[in-house]
Order: sequence, then structure tokens, then C-alpha cells
Amino acid sequence: MVELDWNNVPKDMCPVCKTDKYLSPEIQFKINPECYHKICDSCVDRIFSLGPSPCPYPNCGKILRKNKFKTQIFDDLEVEKECDIRRRVLSIYNKKEHDFASTEVYNKYQEEIEDIVYRMLYKIDIEKTEEQLKEYSIANKQSIRLNNARRDQEYEKFIRLQKLEKQYKSERIRLNRLIVQEQTNLKSLEKIKAMDQLQESSEEKDPDAVIKSVKESMKKQSSKYKKQLEDLHKKYKRQKEAIIKNQQSSSKKNQDAALRVPFTPFDGDRLSPKPYHLDPSKYKDPYLEKMVSDVQFKAGGYKLDDYYERSLNEAFTGLNCFIEEEKVN
Repeated sequence: MVELDWNNVPKDMCPVCKTDKYLSPEIQFKINPECYHKICDSCVDRIFSLGPSPCPYPNCGKILRKNKFKTQIFDDLEVEKECDIRRRVLSIYNKKEHDFASTEVYNKYQEEIEDIVYRMLYKIDIEKTEEQLKEYSIANKQSIRLNNARRDQEYEKFIRLQKLEKQYKSERIRLNRLIVQEQTNLKSLEKIKAMDQLQESSEEKDPDAVIKSVKESMKKQSSKYKKQLEDLHKKYKRQKEAIIKNQQSSSKKNQDAALRVPFTPFDGDRLSPKPYHLDPSKYKDPYLEKMVSDVQFKAGGYKLDDYYERSLNEAFTGLNCFIEEEKVN
């Protein structure tokens, strides 16, 4: 029996159970981002159903989990790996061009992304690269979350617009067919009705007037579907503008929520740096010290420093703040 070359596995065969698509056309191959070794779905269920297990490929040894397996999209595993790495990096480095002061700064940002993808793809300074990703994610945690939320909203808007456009096109095609069919029917009915009225009418009636009245009645019937088509187009534009407008307002709300602190009447209770220095040792209050020594207050978590801190905050909050002027602005 010829031994299988694990480094050169046939594209349509599972190297673990030796099943191929010729004998099992329904077979599906899956890969795990830990090592990107191809295994059929049956082997994944059989090997990893009871929990994490080592990769069945020789000299791999990586512990794999069943929930991490995914269907292979690209025939070339290097392309698959690069797409996964790029997806991971872009979920952290997710700024857009409008977030930068100039195109030059944005291009440097893109170069940094490509450099990280290249090093991770070819395993160059992996530990240093992972540390760089970690430091950037910690330093830009707020903006990353905001940009990811904005991206999800843009994708949701895209899906809603696609669904709306599909419904609009389908309904427009249906109405156009009805209009064409109605026009064809009206032409034949117009001739029949005109002939009937001309035969039934007395000689005193003008034949041109009879034909004109028939055309007007038929025109009213045919305009019904055209009116529906116009209303459909107006409704589509109105709904499309509403989706875009709602997306813009949602993005602005998320951005404001991420950049602003919670509302306060004076907008000044979070002073940084603080305009005072707290030194409780230089201020003695017999009444407060008596309360601090009481067991009942200690049990509730009472701290004298917190009381001083709150009193000074209340004293300095609102200085140089004129509410009447701020109301106008």
C-alpha cells in the first residue's frame, strides 16, 4: 500500500479517513485557523466531539476545538490564511480615511497594517507582532468599539437597502407587466366598444364624439396602474431616504455617546486637573472624627476622606459657569 504524503494531500481527499469526493460526493472539508490542516466533516465530528484533541496530522501537535472549525472557502490555503489574518487585524485597525488629518498619515496607517499582515502570514516576529496588536487594542479600545459599531450599522443599512431595492424591482416589474397587458386589452376592447356604441346610437349622435368618450373611459382604467407605479416609486425613495437618514443619526448618536461624559447640570464635576489639594491631616473636625470612630458608620463603609472630597467638589463645581449664557448657546 502506498503511504500518503501528508505534505501533498490530494485536493478532493480527506487525509485522515482517505475518503474522496468521487466515492462520497456530499463530503465537505473543514479547516481550523490554528493550523489550517484540511479534514472532512465526518472526521471532525468523530475526533473532536468529546472535547479538544490534537490535530491528526503528523508532527502538528496543536490542540484543536470543534467549534473553531470552519468550511474552507478558497482552494489555496495560503489565501484562506491571509484572509483570516487580515480580517482579524482589520477588526482592530479599523479606522477609515476620514479619521485622519491627511492622506499621508492614512497611507502610513495602511502600510502599518500591511506590515503586520505580512509578518503574521510568514511568521516573522510573531510575539512582537502580537504584543503590538495587544498594545494598540488597549490604547484605542474606545475608538475600536465605536468603529466596529459603525461598521455593523453600515452593513445592516446595506442589507436593508438591498432588500428594499429587491422588493421595489419585483413590484415594479409586476406593475409594468400589468400596464402592458392592460394596454393590449384596452386596444381590443376600445374597438369592440366603439363599434357597439356606433351601432346602438342614433343617427343624430356624432361618431367622433362616441369614439372620444370610449377612449376617455379606457384611459381612466389604464391610468390606474400607472398611478400605482408612481406611488411605488415615491414610496421607495421615501423609505430609502429614511434608512440612510436613520443610519446617519444612529452613527452620530453612537459617536456622541462614546466621546461625551454623562450629562451633569454644570458639566464640571469631573475636573481634571483638580483645582485643590486634599490633605485631611491639616483639618480637624471633632464632630466628624467622632462619627468615624463609631462602629455603625464604619460598618456602612463611611470614609472621612470621601466626605472631604465631595465637599470640595461641590465647592468648586460650577465656578466660571453662567447657566443663563449656556442656555442661549
